Amino acid sequence: MFKKMQSKIVVIFVALVLAIMLVVGGYMFNSTVKMYTNAFNEQMDKVMSGEFVVAMTETLRSDLSETEKTNRINTVISAYSAQLGLSDGRQCAVLDARDASRLVTTGTGAEPLEKTANILQAMAGKVGRGTSITSDFMDYAYFIEGGAGGTDYIIYIKDNKQSINILIRNMLYIIIQAILFGALASVILGYFLSRTITNPISVLTEKAEDFAEGNFDSNLEVFSQDEIGTLVETFNYMGGVMKGAINTAASEKHKLEIILENINNGIIAFNTEQDIISINQAAKKMLNIDETAGLRFDRFFEELNAKVCMAEFIYLTRFRTEFREIEINGRHIKAYFFPFKMEENRVAGVVCVFTDVTEEFNLEKSRRKFVAEVSHELKTPLTTIGTYTETLLDNYPVDKDMEISFLKTIQNETIKMTNLVKNLLTLSRFDAQSVELKLEAFDLAEMLSEVVETFRVQAENKNQELLYNTVNAIPMIYADRFQIERAVKNIVSNSLKYTPENGSVKVFAGFLNNQAYIKIEDTGIGIPEEDIGHIFERFYRVDKARSREQGGTGLGLAIAKEIIENHKGSISMESRMGEYTRVTIKLPLNAAEKTKTALS
Repeated sequence: MFKKMQSKIVVIFVALVLAIMLVVGGYMFNSTVKMYTNAFNEQMDKVMSGEFVVAMTETLRSDLSETEKTNRINTVISAYSAQLGLSDGRQCAVLDARDASRLVTTGTGAEPLEKTANILQAMAGKVGRGTSITSDFMDYAYFIEGGAGGTDYIIYIKDNKQSINILIRNMLYIIIQAILFGALASVILGYFLSRTITNPISVLTEKAEDFAEGNFDSNLEVFSQDEIGTLVETFNYMGGVMKGAINTAASEKHKLEIILENINNGIIAFNTEQDIISINQAAKKMLNIDETAGLRFDRFFEELNAKVCMAEFIYLTRFRTEFREIEINGRHIKAYFFPFKMEENRVAGVVCVFTDVTEEFNLEKSRRKFVAEVSHELKTPLTTIGTYTETLLDNYPVDKDMEISFLKTIQNETIKMTNLVKNLLTLSRFDAQSVELKLEAFDLAEMLSEVVETFRVQAENKNQELLYNTVNAIPMIYADRFQIERAVKNIVSNSLKYTPENGSVKVFAGFLNNQAYIKIEDTGIGIPEEDIGHIFERFYRVDKARSREQGGTGLGLAIAKEIIENHKGSISMESRMGEYTRVTIKLPLNAAEKTKTALS
């Protein structure tokens, strides 16, 4: 590249020198020719204003014979030949002014005579002294009046430029030599001049390539104190500034990447070409993105059914934040679209921020369901109480048996509402973590035996078999006996309710892997597989109609779960439709260890 530049500089320099020399040579050539023609005219003017014209006029007007007149004219011309500068290249002739015919001439006189512009001027009675640089000859025509009734004459001097041609050839030879020498000198000078320019530029170009590759260390040597040297110094300064700016930008980018990677919100930035320019791990995980190559804004959000496109931000609603709700793989996500701009207020792209609100969504859904369930559970007994009360008031006094029956119904419905409210208050305290466990050491096997005996009569009324068995010795448990007993009673009660007559309910207890466990298994109606995951939810019933007939509120299992988990234990359920249902409670080792410490 720089060899081409050197060649161009040399060619330009040589062309400039040659142009100058050609201009100077042309000026010298033109000046020389003008000087020669001016000298010719001045010489002729001087001769024609002197005695030569007087002598020629007297001779031409004399009464001599033609032969004598011709000889006399030749004598006069010969006498003034030195003043006229006559030679082989310059001749003198006397012409008839009427037709420019030649009367007397020096030299051979054989050449035909052309009526030049100067001759035509003289034929008109004027002096013809015009010259042309491009003409092959110079001439001068002087008009002489022939006297009264006589013939008019023209003294005509013609110079074939032989002398000036010799001078011009010599001058051209000198000019050509000067041009050749100047061209050679300009090539040499141009080469060295180009090196002084291209060498620093070559070094700067290499350093610019280093800049393009990210190497901003610049310590170039200053070659001179001229503009090139100033450019090198500026380049060194620019390298330092760019290095500092790049380092600062890299640091800021690293900090931004760290921030983006450590926030819970998913972030994706798209440019106006719809390509991803930045994405964090949270967004990849939240939106199940494995590969970002080829992922386009419009197609991506069309697949998510977000109903948004890049054109909205570029052409329609500039700089307005858009909001969409997206559901993907059962998760609820809020998406915010923030267009960002560059200079001239042009949209440069869109930053998309994703927030996973699945938990909040489910909580809100549960809250609404909970409110609806509570309202429904309270509505039924309140309606019954209101109806029976209104009937009693409208028909009072009523039959004693009917009154007692109505009052018992009202009492039962009131008890249901009271139990419901108590259970709700219990769950509310668990939610608020305000339940204070009254820990004490007690015998779990003994407590389970008492619970079984409590439900013995209920089981016998339905011809159900209620069994209790301890698999092995169970250590003393350090826990809230009342709460544990309440949880077990809720489960046993449910088993008895949903086990038909002649069925069985079995309670097992034991100690395994440093954990105390309780298993309650029945031969009841069972629970569908799709309901197992929801069975511990509040107000959840597999058979809502039958549950209400049995007097259940749908909160017993939820309370049992809260009690066991507050004791750092676990509760689970297995079931098969029409065969069995098994509930397993596990209490952790630390309860037994605390018991041993307390007893010792």
